[in-house]
Amino acid sequence: MKNISLLIICIFIAISIKAQTNATTVETRVTEKSLLWEISGNGLENPSYIFGTIHLIPEDDYFFTDLMKAKLSDCKTLVLEVDINMSLKEQIALAKKIILPKGKTLEDYMSVEQYKKYSDYILDSLKIKKSKYKQMNKIKPIFGSSIVLSELLGKIKSYEQELNKIAKKNNMNIVGLETADYQVDVLDKISIKKQVEMIAGEDMYSKQPLTEYYKIIEVYKKQDLEMLNKLFKAEKSMQEFENELLYDRNRNWIQIIEKLSKENPIFVAVGAAHLPGKKGVLNLLKEKGFSVRAVKGDF
Repeated sequence: MKNISLLIICIFIAISIKAQTNATTVETRVTEKSLLWEISGNGLENPSYIFGTIHLIPEDDYFFTDLMKAKLSDCKTLVLEVDINMSLKEQIALAKKIILPKGKTLEDYMSVEQYKKYSDYILDSLKIKKSKYKQMNKIKPIFGSSIVLSELLGKIKSYEQELNKIAKKNNMNIVGLETADYQVDVLDKISIKKQVEMIAGEDMYSKQPLTEYYKIIEVYKKQDLEMLNKLFKAEKSMQEFENELLYDRNRNWIQIIEKLSKENPIFVAVGAAHLPGKKGVLNLLKEKGFSVRAVKGDF
């Protein structure tokens, strides 16, 4: 149960990757390569920072530089998409919301042929453990997909978990831009039928299922938000949900970031896909009158 909230964050980062399909104009193009950005001006006494994460990353590819650590230590509050420090009661309530309704399983939402092909692919081709598969069968498909990803990646790290550890060690406040409950409610706008189509479409049965994910990892390690944006907007399947899943959330976050940053220096860590683009967080902060600049140093 302890990783339910992290699972939610993982899903939203994956969705953000699929949803970021807006064209990037000259005015909103991110030309500097950095995952860390300084926020200043607009009445701030001290700068705050915003960092683009990727939730699940292979352990060998994880990095968080001394410069990034120094900027984090300059801040009083860590701001995540969701505060992952949830009580057991909150985790149990959340777990109930991601389970398929009325005791149903994935088999109830697929044809016989479709379910056999899907189960054979998961168990035989991807070699997912049967215990994990049974768990996936009982929860909404979009959450099950994150279990597959974590299993395939092997040893992984989570930026949210790592930043949370550092923040606790530094006695920082930790807050969320939204609740995990809200995130699940937004995801519930995607019908189970649509979710099944996402996980069981012909394009999902790849002999190398992580090829595209590793491409994203390599671009992420280069801290190239502009290239990430191009990769993200190549995926069209989530366009009908992009306002609810990405743009509305970005706009909601700005007023919270503004309020918190005027109280104390904050370190905001959200999925990297939320940063670039006309409706991205960096540009929205500029529109609110903040100065935003890339923070660079030795990596």
